[in-house]
Amino acid sequence: MANPMYGQNKADTYLDDSSTLFDTSGSGLGMHEYYEVVEPTTADDNDVAASLSIVIPPQAQIMEAALIGVALASSDHGLWALEYHNAAIADDAASGGTEMVGEDVSGNVSLPDNDLDTSNNAAIGIVVHMGTLAQIQRSTAVTHLHVCAKEDCSSMTGTPKVGVYIRWFGYPASTV
Repeated sequence: MANPMYGQNKADTYLDDSSTLFDTSGSGLGMHEYYEVVEPTTADDNDVAASLSIVIPPQAQIMEAALIGVALASSDHGLWALEYHNAAIADDAASGGTEMVGEDVSGNVSLPDNDLDTSNNAAIGIVVHMGTLAQIQRSTAVTHLHVCAKEDCSSMTGTPKVGVYIRWFGYPASTV
């Protein structure tokens, strides 16, 4: 399939029905993109509610990240942010990561400067992008990506879905 962003022909590699991995360098060192739809679980404020099924290897430089609302909760709960961490964190455990997309990103640079809302009062298709956040150099640490609750979602009902987009320079991701 032609990749309109890079003008190269590259077949998509499907990890599962909800995610696609694009490796524009063929295989190995280069530019990589990843998109996965996750279903956040009930979680307390600032806890992990969903984890991506990949880990980005050390030495990666994260260039871009965004969240998009794909499906809404059936209750008035569902504020989310994207965080990265050097370890996997269980759902409904304190996040401990660094926010890269959402209202509390250092410098308030996300566009818009909000958390992603998938409550029953929101609209599907809203996007929150990392905005002008500087590129993130990961040095020797692997990168785990977590969608974290930014309000008390412990009594959330329904099945909200969040699309997570990430683009980085470095080696390809591995599945967790």
